[in-house]
Amino acid sequence: MMNVFFSIIFKDMRVILNSGTKVFMPIVYLLLILIFFSISIANTTLGGYDKVLPQIIWLACLLVSLLNMEALFKDDFEDGTLEGIVINSHVLEFNVLAKVISYWLFTIIPLVIIGFLANYLLTSDMGASIVLLVSLLLGTLTISLIGSIAASLTLSIKGNNLLLSSIVLPLDIPVLIFGTSSVYNAMSGVDYNSELLFLLLLLILFLIISPFASAMGLKNSLD
Repeated sequence: MMNVFFSIIFKDMRVILNSGTKVFMPIVYLLLILIFFSISIANTTLGGYDKVLPQIIWLACLLVSLLNMEALFKDDFEDGTLEGIVINSHVLEFNVLAKVISYWLFTIIPLVIIGFLANYLLTSDMGASIVLLVSLLLGTLTISLIGSIAASLTLSIKGNNLLLSSIVLPLDIPVLIFGTSSVYNAMSGVDYNSELLFLLLLLILFLIISPFASAMGLKNSLD
């Protein structure tokens, strides 16, 4: 079972790294969002830009992750690989979890690293940047798990990106609230452990729910 799990991760790693654009284009989108946000609020923050930068980074990571969510199962669906995985899997939920983790590792983690570096370079606050990094690691994996449910349900619908985003965004609101609050509290010298704990609880909850819900969604989409 573990051999299948890691084989899926390594296969997706090769596909993503060979394409190049699946790694670098999200980073470009992230940087563009940060630049446009920075320009739009340049004259309104009155010296408090370092206070809102982590919130901008958090929102930017969320939005960019949504742009790629459609591709989570789409490529395998179009070339027939997904049908083989569904038919031959003894524990489909385990293989779905491998797909989500590989997507998170090779598409979202680069965004998290860039966000952490951007926040540290622009604010020089290592403590808040580390809290930002931890909250993004917990939050983006949760967002990926939530997105896998929506991606599986809308897989057979053409042009499903808008529908997928409409399903995922409301569910992402608690993650965004706790993620941004933890960094804001860290920068304000207030305890942030409770926010990180809530993020961890949300992650555990969707680690339990998402593989089963996504597996059911895939089966329905392939019927």
